[in-house]
Amino acid sequence: MRSSGDQDDILPCEGVQQGEEGLSPEEITFLEEFPIVKEELEAGIRKLHALADHINTTHRTLTKTNMAANSMAVVSGAMSILALVLAPATAGGSLMFSAAGKGLGTAAGVTSILINILGHFRNQEARAQVSSLVPTRGHEVGEPGGQKASYLMAVGKMAYDYGSAIKDIKKDIRALQIARAHPRLATAAKRLLTTGRVSARRSRQVQRAFKGTTLLMTTNIRLLGSAMAGLSLGQDLTALLKDWKRLKEGARTKSAEELRAQTWELERTLTELTQLYESLKRRKLFQEERPRSSSSGGATGSLPQPPARRGEAGPQGTQEDEGRLSRRRASEQN
Repeated sequence: MRSSGDQDDILPCEGVQQGEEGLSPEEITFLEEFPIVKEELEAGIRKLHALADHINTTHRTLTKTNMAANSMAVVSGAMSILALVLAPATAGGSLMFSAAGKGLGTAAGVTSILINILGHFRNQEARAQVSSLVPTRGHEVGEPGGQKASYLMAVGKMAYDYGSAIKDIKKDIRALQIARAHPRLATAAKRLLTTGRVSARRSRQVQRAFKGTTLLMTTNIRLLGSAMAGLSLGQDLTALLKDWKRLKEGARTKSAEELRAQTWELERTLTELTQLYESLKRRKLFQEERPRSSSSGGATGSLPQPPARRGEAGPQGTQEDEGRLSRRRASEQN
């Protein structure tokens, strides 16, 4: 049967063995490498937050620019309607409104297409930055080929519309110059537009001077043009109100919100990993302190016993007392 001292000598060895087997090699590696990984994750999370803010800021800027383009389109539609309405009354006013409306409409269309293209490339750049910070989970970073083709078609249409608008504006400006230089020819054009009664020679002159302008449009064509301009004006107003509503609500993009959701998911994962790290760290410290406490307890048990108190002396102390008494008696007898 073992004594208590023997048991104390065995327990520290068992505690050391348990400490060595408590943490697996993977957990020990995790404890060593997690601080570095944590710093990298925190830096990546900060970059993702900054990128989401940049995406929203860029989107708000593009929305404001698109709102300005839609405003120009609304003014252009109104001028086009005025040009058609004023054609029978005043040649000069109709031509001025027609040229100004076409110019603003062209500028609005070009601006809108450029905004869409710029937003497309900004989104691609943002996706590339996100893919370098967060795994894409197998999804491609680039846009589908169909969308790229649509942007190329939009650029081609923009170039065609721009060239056509420039030709029409030049026609209106040239016709306005002719109307100012030849007032009688402008009067004949109004008479031809309202009554249709002019001489054949004057009719040929009017056709040659104002061809392709509002001064030679029939009533049915002007009504159809007004209806189409009104429809376009309504669409531009709707787009303008939609942009204004987006700006009022903060103009946040879907991609930025998805990026923030991924960032919050990374923050939750980092919090869980930090809790695991703190738990493993406490376990490691506890297992390192346990053998020390056990060894200090064994050393205390092997210390020498303190000296006996007076009155509890052993055999050696009793013999010394008897010697003192015998010497004292001898001295008294002498």
